[in-house]
Amino acid sequence: MKLSKSVISVIIAAGVLLVLGVVMMTLMLTAPGDNAASSPSDSSVTSEETIDITGQHTDSVLKLTVNNENGTFTFERQKRVVSSTDSEGKVTSKDEYYWTSADLKDVPQSDTNVRNLMNNLSNLPARSIVEENAEDMGKYGLESPLATAEVSFEDGSVIKLNFGIQNPANTSTAYCRTEGSNTVYLVNYYSVSGAYTAVNRYANLIMTDGYRTDGSNELDYLKIQRKDLDEEVEIRFMFDVAEDAEKEDSVISTFNTHRFIKPMTAEIDVTTGKSVCNAMYGLTMSACEYLEQTEENMKACGLDDPFLRMTFKYDGQLYTLLLGNEIVEETDESGTESAPTLANVTGYYAVIEGVPGIYSLAKESAPWYTFNVSDIISKRPISPYIYTVESITVTTPDGEFRFDIDGENKKFYHGSDEVNGSEFKKLYQQLISSIGEEMYTEQTDKAPEVTVKFRYMDQYVDTYGTKEDVLEFIPDDGRKYIINLNGMTVFKIREIFISRLTENVNSLLNGGTVNYDW
Repeated sequence: MKLSKSVISVIIAAGVLLVLGVVMMTLMLTAPGDNAASSPSDSSVTSEETIDITGQHTDSVLKLTVNNENGTFTFERQKRVVSSTDSEGKVTSKDEYYWTSADLKDVPQSDTNVRNLMNNLSNLPARSIVEENAEDMGKYGLESPLATAEVSFEDGSVIKLNFGIQNPANTSTAYCRTEGSNTVYLVNYYSVSGAYTAVNRYANLIMTDGYRTDGSNELDYLKIQRKDLDEEVEIRFMFDVAEDAEKEDSVISTFNTHRFIKPMTAEIDVTTGKSVCNAMYGLTMSACEYLEQTEENMKACGLDDPFLRMTFKYDGQLYTLLLGNEIVEETDESGTESAPTLANVTGYYAVIEGVPGIYSLAKESAPWYTFNVSDIISKRPISPYIYTVESITVTTPDGEFRFDIDGENKKFYHGSDEVNGSEFKKLYQQLISSIGEEMYTEQTDKAPEVTVKFRYMDQYVDTYGTKEDVLEFIPDDGRKYIINLNGMTVFKIREIFISRLTENVNSLLNGGTVNYDW
């Protein structure tokens, strides 16, 4: 069979490529190794597979000692027995290893961070060999290492790792060698960064558990004393509203979850006040700044006379948090030495009473340091569950009207006369509706035109410490009314709310219907 010219050309081209491939392979296999010194930014010998420097395993570590510019610290292995039960009820036990350090000085440690340190330094992989038989260790920062880690294993072996500078061409890597060896490795800097840091890095920073979605660990309460506040602020969870929401026939009166007890009685807006109430969930410090709460350290951080003292109960535990001086970072936005620097507050010095150590807490994690009460009050200042209310007294220009609530029998009375339950509930909804239309905090001495007084059952008093709440509606120019809550001015509202409230009270007493719309 006679081949075409195109087929013959393809066969010839394939043959040429095959010959070139063989030649290149031969050159690569026979080329001598380059042992000449290379610059710190070079990688003269590379490998696609990582190189196991130590050949050991984490659970074989008995002791690890790190030395760097921050000092020296040691972790030593401990053992505990862990038991577990399978689906058939069979109990099995196994040994579990962990490490502790006396150098943490009783500061609780992060077991996760410590185990990561052990994992990274006991079974250290290299990305590549930079230079074999290196004569100049200085250019790698290994002549006088920036950090060392001495690891002792249960088989009796000891490996001492020296760490130098970061690779100038790729700062995510650093130079390393085993002491006594002239082979320089390139390792992942972030894996071995623990060798360059102080023991403070291994302090536990998580102070409280995270929020559980079933709501079983709500913030019970918090009390805030702050130097720039005239009165203590106290916030409590609205247990009565939460319990009522679980009932099938309940009518949700508010989506707010917490309320102020001091300096006023008012609900906290679920949106604007969310950070103040929720910041305790999974409270996590930024760093451990000092291991010891010495008099000198506490004073330097402003914690001998803290700016803020906050006590809160969460998940059944009571905590006291102290916040001291602001932590300020000076920044130069222009990038020139002559330009003025700007002070940027990044956080605050913090202590949890009973927990050793002084910490820093990020600004965004500590809203209590700067929040204002008036900024997070709900426009629905109060919304107590109707059957925790003993009586409501409404005073209008037409007179004073008291309504008693029989929570046990779900009935409502004006004097000895029972009033229509459905219509009374509509009136109640108006009284606890979103009445605040604009914030207004300028105090006034004018007499109120309408007053609404809520008196509570003992169970409510036991929970919130409040026997009554009083809303006063004071006429103001511009067809609006000022609202005082327990003597404190908080909002303004449209005049129609007052006229509709007066109409509804009279209609209810005369057997008519209540117009909830206003």
